[in-house]
Amino acid sequence: MLTIPRISQLDELTIGHIAAGEVVECPAQVVKELLENSLDAKATKIDIDIQKGGFDRLEVRDNGHGILSDDLAKAVDRHATSKLHSHTDLAEIHTLGFRGEALASIGVVSELSLSSRPEGEEGARITVIDGEKGPVEPCGMPQGTSAEVLRIFSNQPARLAFQRRPATETTRIVDVVVQHALAHPECSFRLVADERQVLSCPASEDFVERMYDLIGAQSSRMLTLESPPLDDDAPGEERWSGWISPPEVTRGKGNDIHILINGRPVASQPFIAAIKRGYKTRLMVGRHPVAILHLALPVGEVDVNVHPTKREVRLRHSWRVLERLERAISHTLSTVATEPDPGGEIAGLRSMSSIRESALSPLVDREGGVETSPSEPHSSKARITSVGKRQPKLPAWVTAASTQLDLSGQLADEVGELEKPRPISVSPASQQSLTAGGIGAIAPPLSSQERELHRHSHSDVATSPVDEPGLEGVVNDLPAMEPLAQFADSYILAQAEGELLLIDQHALHERVRYERLRHSESAWQPQSRITPLKLELEVRQAERLNAHRERLGEVGFRFESIDHEWHCIAAPSLVPEGRVRQFIDDLLQDLGEDSAPLETLERRQDYIAFMQSCRGAVKANQKLNLAEMRRLLEDMRRIPNPWACVHGRPTALRFPINQLDQHFGRHG
Repeated sequence: MLTIPRISQLDELTIGHIAAGEVVECPAQVVKELLENSLDAKATKIDIDIQKGGFDRLEVRDNGHGILSDDLAKAVDRHATSKLHSHTDLAEIHTLGFRGEALASIGVVSELSLSSRPEGEEGARITVIDGEKGPVEPCGMPQGTSAEVLRIFSNQPARLAFQRRPATETTRIVDVVVQHALAHPECSFRLVADERQVLSCPASEDFVERMYDLIGAQSSRMLTLESPPLDDDAPGEERWSGWISPPEVTRGKGNDIHILINGRPVASQPFIAAIKRGYKTRLMVGRHPVAILHLALPVGEVDVNVHPTKREVRLRHSWRVLERLERAISHTLSTVATEPDPGGEIAGLRSMSSIRESALSPLVDREGGVETSPSEPHSSKARITSVGKRQPKLPAWVTAASTQLDLSGQLADEVGELEKPRPISVSPASQQSLTAGGIGAIAPPLSSQERELHRHSHSDVATSPVDEPGLEGVVNDLPAMEPLAQFADSYILAQAEGELLLIDQHALHERVRYERLRHSESAWQPQSRITPLKLELEVRQAERLNAHRERLGEVGFRFESIDHEWHCIAAPSLVPEGRVRQFIDDLLQDLGEDSAPLETLERRQDYIAFMQSCRGAVKANQKLNLAEMRRLLEDMRRIPNPWACVHGRPTALRFPINQLDQHFGRHG
């Protein structure tokens, strides 16, 4: 007989653990919640002290208005807050925190000691250990509040096992403090990690001073965001302000784009598309600007009650807000000259003064971002969310390898017009013609993440394959190949016994360079610099370098601190002299997300070879002579996996001769 399970009411401790799983993801999230409480308390001074990435201990102290001793026991209860009084208050939230869950959730997964003293009152303290409240006791302390958190997740070993390393968590805490320091220049912030001062920025009425404290000397190159005059009379009360970098100051990822809505740091991903449209052609493919952007709008037009982390928000008029941002960036850049990019891709272009007034294309991002109704682009239902977690996908080359070519002769799918005409190649080899065989795509188009991975391929002059050391030994079953022609200065047509191969020259050279760099011991030897290279690092970059200094040293990088400034004194020989600074910037940015790719020496070498393999590889739209094509085809036989580039894209398309004969009716 089937037994139907009964429904029972969960106990408060279990409910608390479930809530804590949403609110307290990691020590950095604890710091964020405590910082927001301090700022809501009108603090003008906040000190943060952490040990072992916050896992052993973290403390946040402020000089805010404090908590009355009679309310201290309520403060650590679930859904207890001074910031809301009824459900109607949710329509217009003026504070950073409002849920009343943070302190209770922290107390469930740690040992929490909360002390506070309002002005003119006696100080008091309450302790919560694994969700159990202690009594309220008097204590001596200055005005304000202090929250000390010990041994976070010690009562949840399974949860603790999924946390990142202390060094990585420290960098995440630095990110949190920097974001709030940018949003609140009126408050001083001090961060100490393992008895080492990481950040100290005094309160300032001049935001430029705050920018200098946090992003360093490059703040002097930032451009003040200015909206076009026509926006003064445009509908809506939303207003953008802030600073953006000139086109020559870029990053490999969008981590240095800070979006602040009514003083609240929010996820930047939904705004990146609008920012890039504002830069138009002034920004290199795969590069991102540095930006600190403030959006002021009525609190009733933004919904922050979307996610427990409060990093995701909904905007009532998202379409209009993003249009304003795009126009403001375009207008700001129209007043300055576009300098050559460090990669040499842009050469003396002048920014255009015209501002596009036509309707924007629908702002629908498949990765998350701005979500609108396709039929109602100006709908009040439009909302902004951050990117959600997605299930990992198989590499494109795996999909390609399992896809059979369709040579039945059907018409190919219609495609849009090319951005620019493709060149007609002239090759010393004999030219052959091949009609379209109705072949569908063997791999999906490059996603935005994959295009971002290719960012390293656009910043260096290509190296000729014949100028690189040859590979030895045949390690795959490919036969000898003869180049026939180059098509569109991007693809090599080659004969391999009974097959015709159409090869992506950039993807193949990328793979060849990766295999060469990965297994060349000499490429990983540190090359000392005659003059140390001074690195202009902002606070977060400096912390990442300090955290991973020894690990980076194992792959040839050497750093030292001179007068509190970091210098590179040696770099692996595979990194070109003129590319060391940009290479380090990109590497530190990647390390800020997750250090997993550099977990072992083998992975570190693999990661740097991966990054460097694109640099110097032959490009699309680049003419190759017969010797260069032959050299690429010879190297193709000497690598373990010739069918995929380092990003997982296919390198070649194969046409067996029997299929061609069948297509053209030669089999009767």
